[in-house]
Amino acid sequence: MSFGAGHVQDMNNRLKQNRANKPSKRAKFKENYREGIYSKKQESDRIKFHQVPKEKLEKIIESIKIKSRSENQKQIKILVISLIITIIIMIAVFSF
Repeated sequence: MSFGAGHVQDMNNRLKQNRANKPSKRAKFKENYREGIYSKKQESDRIKFHQVPKEKLEKIIESIKIKSRSENQKQIKILVISLIITIIIMIAVFSF
């Protein structure tokens, strides 16, 4: 008596076929990318980062800090208002 009437064997065959269809991950680590890491001809293709003057960088950092503070204050205000509303609703519901 065979359990599954060949369904298990069919499942195993499909798994094997799917594995055979997948591309190999070996090429990522051995062939293609290793060449780009150690070759000198690829250096011109690298990303060039812009140098920002120190004064401008400080202005950018300060503006980011101001924005984050205002967002934090806004979130705190929303939290406090929602807590007050929740407390009022809880008092109104449980007082009856």
